[in-house]
Amino acid sequence: MVNQYSLDFKLKIVKMILNENISKHQIERTYSVARKTQREWVRKYQAEGISGLVSKRKIKDQIPSNQEPESVESLKHEILMLKVEIERLKRGYSSEEAKYVKKNRS
Repeated sequence: MVNQYSLDFKLKIVKMILNENISKHQIERTYSVARKTQREWVRKYQAEGISGLVSKRKIKDQIPSNQEPESVESLKHEILMLKVEIERLKRGYSSEEAKYVKKNRS
């Protein structure tokens, strides 16, 4: 599991190393942050400042920018139809009755 540390926490650790001369070993024992991680934070801070400590995790579930507008519209339509189907099922319609509306509009 990857730990997600806050920007404030990273900055606190970096300042402890750079300004207060607290050893990486002591920080590792106290805060359970690996020395390799500490070195990386210090390197990024020295190279880019505070912005170097900001998480740059990739978002995997983004819609590709090259996707055609028609397919986006069709996905929006499908979502709407699924919401209608869910509402109909909540109201007691059978599975086949709820899907009937979707099939007629296709």
